[in-house]
Amino acid sequence: MVARDEALTHFLRDELPGRVSAVINGSDSASVLRGLANLCVEVLVRGCGAFGVDCGGDPRVVAWRVLERVVGLSNEFVLARYGAIMLSADLIASMGDSLIVDMLVRDLVTCVEKVRVLMLRMVEEGRPWVEIYAGD
Repeated sequence: MVARDEALTHFLRDELPGRVSAVINGSDSASVLRGLANLCVEVLVRGCGAFGVDCGGDPRVVAWRVLERVVGLSNEFVLARYGAIMLSADLIASMGDSLIVDMLVRDLVTCVEKVRVLMLRMVEEGRPWVEIYAGD
């Protein structure tokens, strides 16, 4: 169900936090929103092999497929809402009210971190989140 993947583990544990910090320090909220959405897509696409998802095609479609897989393995259904923000970030950033964009930036920071923690633990363990924490 979930394959161990050392390269993905390294990325999630060691590289991603710094990448998030760099994006957050962007110039304006709209740029930060776009940057976080792109980073979220990248994170999910990098996980396609470990989560048994077809890696071919449009990266946003692949990201959505991986997100659905992560949701199914973790029961973290809130990720679908974050995924909707991820996929619509360009539109929102181009026309959204700055207060709303700021709120959605916080949501995408939460999304990236939640996806990072879930994927990292599952890839380290080689099994679904719901099995790792069954009975807890």
